Amino acid sequence: MTLPPRRPAARSSTSFGAAVVVLGALAARAPVAAAYEFSMSLSTVAQGYQERRYSPGGAAELLSRRRLTQYLNLSVFGLEPERWTEPGSDWNRISFQVGLRFDSDFGQFLTGQPRAPDAIGELSQNQMDILFAYLLARDLHGRVDIQLGRQLHYDRVDFYSFDGADVEVRATHFLRARGFAGTEVRGDLPLSAPLYESDGTSAGSRDPATRPEQARALRPMVGVGLGIDGAAAPVPFTVESTYRRMWAATEARRPGDPPSGVDHESLSVTADAAWAGRLFLDAGLRYNFLVGEFDDQQAALRLRLGPEHFATLEYSYLAPTFDGDSIWNVFAAGATRDWRAGYDLPVAEGWRLHARGFLRTFVEPPGQTAVELALAASVPGGTRAYGGNLGADGRSARARLRFDLYGDAGLGGWKVGGDLAGRWSIDPRRLDVEGRVTVYAWRADQVPEPQTVLMGGLGAGAVYKMSPKIRLHALVEDNRGTYYTTQLRGIAILEVDMSL
Repeated sequence: MTLPPRRPAARSSTSFGAAVVVLGALAARAPVAAAYEFSMSLSTVAQGYQERRYSPGGAAELLSRRRLTQYLNLSVFGLEPERWTEPGSDWNRISFQVGLRFDSDFGQFLTGQPRAPDAIGELSQNQMDILFAYLLARDLHGRVDIQLGRQLHYDRVDFYSFDGADVEVRATHFLRARGFAGTEVRGDLPLSAPLYESDGTSAGSRDPATRPEQARALRPMVGVGLGIDGAAAPVPFTVESTYRRMWAATEARRPGDPPSGVDHESLSVTADAAWAGRLFLDAGLRYNFLVGEFDDQQAALRLRLGPEHFATLEYSYLAPTFDGDSIWNVFAAGATRDWRAGYDLPVAEGWRLHARGFLRTFVEPPGQTAVELALAASVPGGTRAYGGNLGADGRSARARLRFDLYGDAGLGGWKVGGDLAGRWSIDPRRLDVEGRVTVYAWRADQVPEPQTVLMGGLGAGAVYKMSPKIRLHALVEDNRGTYYTTQLRGIAILEVDMSL
């Protein structure tokens, strides 16, 4: 179980503050609690690269990016008083988890960005986000899990974040019930990342027709779920169904506007099962009440033919849907229906072959006229795309090598290419090096010349292990071809893991 956030810092501070107060109260009882345990991970990522853009005069120019991003994850365990637990029991465990991100850009990409009144709201040169921060009480009386604060939730068909509370109760060994409530985490508010909010709206819009003031509205979210755990059944399985609804009051109401509107409403079902350790099923289905259709359908079947020998078949149907306030719901394109197959086969000690293939059909949105359907069918490539890849992967105690050939064609054009990548541990305790060579070509239909493009790339990197808990990653790559005479990029990452 994970949890979701989508609210501004000013609005979401209530539930987040409540979690902090509870944490403080528990910490104040430290004399009667067992010793706390801490786990911390720190990553610093430095990047340097360029991106092409067209200036107001129409000339092409390259903008430099000089990004510095820092991540800090902190976990504190053992917050519960010692009298709450019993030797050998996992009941009544309380912990606190927090993840922070600081992002800054020193390149032309942002130093030369438009200023007020033409400033772009989504472009921030320095930004700090609380990705998640919650207090977790697990197995209270062996039956209840409670999570308070900013939390994330993701499964096969859903992904969201909210500030609030999530409670799950295990009624029996087979049946569990879940309820959650809070406010959506929205990226336009202080200390809130835009990673998890619904697609289709922009706080940076200034067009009155898009009703930009609506981005300020508080968005309450509620949901309930029911799960069945059949782990002890002859054929182990789990099934979970969740209903979720989110709405907002209408900002700057005009004559004829409703007092509020629904931004999201869905019912989803996810399931997985396994037969004799050889056949595995994972599936998900979501019905979107705003558009009145099943907008997400996914299923994957995996067959184990041997210890490292697998065959996989996947199906998905994805229809683009957006936030209820988004105008893109009116102009949404049709859905895609995919069939994918894969095969993995061990051929020698440490070596495996793999093959993948797909067939994609572009489904026109409902309500199309005969003329519109005819125009869609006349597009080069028709209404289908297909392709796949074939490759080999080899591993030893100190090295790894992977080679892939891939291609696809159909609607939009074609693409072919190959990729060779390897990694070698020069000193397992100190230094690893890696490299990559890529060559690919493509042709895009219905775009200005040059339609046919050839690109090649080289990359080299290293991992220096300063200690078992501190690692420095460095990577440099250069891509050249039809569009770029050179495209040099660099990235460095410093990782620090700590437990107390």
